[in-house]
Amino acid sequence: MLGLAFATMRGRLPSLVGSVLALLFAAVLVTACGVLMETGLRAQIRPERYGAAPVVVAGPQSTSILKRDDGPAEMTESVPLQEPATIPASLAGDLAKVPGVRNVVPELTFPVGLLDAAGRAYGHAWESARLTPYTLRAGRAPASPDEIVLDAVLADAARLKVGATARVLGRDGLHAYTVAGVAGAGGSRQPAVFFSAPRAAELFGHRDRVSAFGVFGSGDPERLKDRIDAALPTSKNTTARVSLDLKDGPKGGGAPAAAGPVTYVGDERGFAEEPRASAARETLVMLSGSLAGISIMVAAFVVAGTFGLALRQRGREIALLRAIGATPAQVRSMIGKEALLIGAVASAAGVPLGVAVGRWMFGELVSKGMLPDVFPLTLGPVPMLIAVALGTATAWLSARGAVRRATRIRPTEALGEAAAEPRALGRARTVTGLVFLALGTALCVVAMSVAGETAAMSAGGIVIFLTVGAALLGPWLVRIAVALVGGALGRASRVGGYLAVANTRTGARRLAAVVSPLTLMLAFAGTIVFTQSTIGHATVRQAAEGMRADYVVGSAGPGVPADIARAVRALPGVAGVTEVIDTRVIGDFHELGERTLRPYRALGLTVPAHGLDLDVRAGSLDRLRGDAGNTVALSTLAAGSFGASVGDTVRLRLGDGTPITPTVVAVYDRGLGFGDVALPYDLTRAHTASGMADRLLVVGDGSTRDRLAAVSPALTVTDRAGAQADRDAAAELNDWVNLLALGMIIVFIAISVVNTLVMATAGRVREFALLRLVGGTRRQVLGVVRWEALLVGGVALIVGMAIAVPTLAAVSYGVTGSAVPHVRPVVLAAMVAATLGLAFAATLLPARAALAGRPAERIRG
Repeated sequence: MLGLAFATMRGRLPSLVGSVLALLFAAVLVTACGVLMETGLRAQIRPERYGAAPVVVAGPQSTSILKRDDGPAEMTESVPLQEPATIPASLAGDLAKVPGVRNVVPELTFPVGLLDAAGRAYGHAWESARLTPYTLRAGRAPASPDEIVLDAVLADAARLKVGATARVLGRDGLHAYTVAGVAGAGGSRQPAVFFSAPRAAELFGHRDRVSAFGVFGSGDPERLKDRIDAALPTSKNTTARVSLDLKDGPKGGGAPAAAGPVTYVGDERGFAEEPRASAARETLVMLSGSLAGISIMVAAFVVAGTFGLALRQRGREIALLRAIGATPAQVRSMIGKEALLIGAVASAAGVPLGVAVGRWMFGELVSKGMLPDVFPLTLGPVPMLIAVALGTATAWLSARGAVRRATRIRPTEALGEAAAEPRALGRARTVTGLVFLALGTALCVVAMSVAGETAAMSAGGIVIFLTVGAALLGPWLVRIAVALVGGALGRASRVGGYLAVANTRTGARRLAAVVSPLTLMLAFAGTIVFTQSTIGHATVRQAAEGMRADYVVGSAGPGVPADIARAVRALPGVAGVTEVIDTRVIGDFHELGERTLRPYRALGLTVPAHGLDLDVRAGSLDRLRGDAGNTVALSTLAAGSFGASVGDTVRLRLGDGTPITPTVVAVYDRGLGFGDVALPYDLTRAHTASGMADRLLVVGDGSTRDRLAAVSPALTVTDRAGAQADRDAAAELNDWVNLLALGMIIVFIAISVVNTLVMATAGRVREFALLRLVGGTRRQVLGVVRWEALLVGGVALIVGMAIAVPTLAAVSYGVTGSAVPHVRPVVLAAMVAATLGLAFAATLLPARAALAGRPAERIRG
């Protein structure tokens, strides 16, 4: 049957364009997602700061729980940490005892600000300069607390030479240092400022702890790593044990993170010196994984519809093959070979464009600051092979499924169905459609019972389930629509409207194949756009209502030190100051009967909170004090996730992984605007890298601004309007990432909509010619097509909105507590216009082409 497959394909090349385009764009999406996922899974960073140390022992970069250990394999869940985790300094003695270890060099890394150079820098003790290694190009090592050595690149940027005075902002304030030396290295991503060992320990701020150890030894680094792992409680040996249950764990203060130290060798050392890259890898894997999952489902839906329509247009050909003696197996084999060939060729053609799209998406993520610029793009053959394999398999399965009925019934029945499609839906199709509708409805209910991120993430699944159900039951929906509006159309147009209604009644399956992609486009676009607008509107509103400060004070360095905050409080005209730290914590709770970890945006703040109104609903923020980790305030959404109220205890992990079990002292409502978790300032500061406030909220009179700016040259002062603009810009960046990724799927769906409509209209050449032969004018035939396009667009609008509305209501209720989403009328009107415009344009243009020429010739063709 391979020769017959080639013969039939040569005669139908124009009609194959639709299937080829659908598969090509599906391959583009899958390849682009695969490139991002492979980068997240395989990317390595060449070590620079630790380039001279064969082995590095550092803190863990993620925290984990053991979700299940009673099956064939353990199941864990990990969440990356936002703050760098420290390790005990006492481990140096244990490391020195490991056979083969010659020297152990402690490393302290902490952010500082050099006011004479733009951007942040990182402070270290000079003793750790050998880890790179740095060598002095001028001057000498720092010998006193008021001396520093500058990285050569940083010294050139600040135009500082040996003997000059440099102003450095650290956790204990802004101090002047003498540049004792300038050091250079083979290259380092992080601008470095080196202090004397005692001064570095003061600025590091974590007593009896270090950032990492550089281990020098003899022999193979891999073998040395194995010996270190065996001698120390590394994360690989202890993660499962310490993560089983933190209910009785330490309650904060100087407690270590849950997991033990991690040993790095080779290119892994790059991730030890760039903790952001490790978190970015996981973010990239999750982003590409969720996008790839939705892309594959959408692609399968669109490709299946395209192949189904193409094979339905070949009903007469398949019936004739059956009538002249072709067996069902031969017909299925022929169709399967065609699909395999089309799938392989189209998918392979889409791979290069998919790689280009993946590169572009990665570059945009880096340029927008969502990924560190040291993160390399990794390209390999696996995503490309997967895209081709998935495209080929999707084409084959879609074709075999579409031809199944035509090969199961008798040849005479097949000829009858080729002339007039059956009115009844198959039992399997009906049951499957009802099941998908039930699953989508159930997922809506679940989305309303959970909160926050889980509710928002459920939107894609709800749309897919409901859309597939609507597509399977599409002929019913079309017939219902005709029954409701058919009379009105017939009265509105005695010829075009009447014929359009008659055609729709007899060709409900054909019209349903056209309605389905339009419905998917509208439902998907509406859900994506209005989910973002609902969350964004609630976030902006809460932030604006809760911000009561007259001024927001920031810093040109890594933060605002405590001594500057005290000086601001003492200024005349200042009525109140709140120190705020932005961080992230990880909640540990049960959801839907399963233990889970979820990251939450959090803030540490001093109380009483001046200039900040979180809209407290229960308890009091004034009890949010101390550094023992025994108090916390939760937003209503977070409290709902934990199932907690005032007086209950919850399990949290701080930004560096430290487990705490604080008591809830307040529940507030403005979590979207400010963060879902509020912690005591002293506790939060003790578990951050900088040990400083990210900003000060200041309540003062009109003359306060000039006084604030005069406190320190390191400060930046913004009024309330400027702070709101900064928050809006950050929110737009976050929305951009989601819309960038999911917008590509909408574009793919839109292309597929046009493709399907063009195929459906172009396949009606004989029908149009017959109407012309029985006396219909070209204008009347186009009038029929216009009324059908209006009917198709109208059905798609109604069904698409019927899918989007409950989805948005469920997401809105889960995220904001209100079932009414924020819908922008202008955007909704644009979507309606785009849907109807696509329906008309993609129908009328091919219809005009189909009406060209003489009707008799078209009938014979």
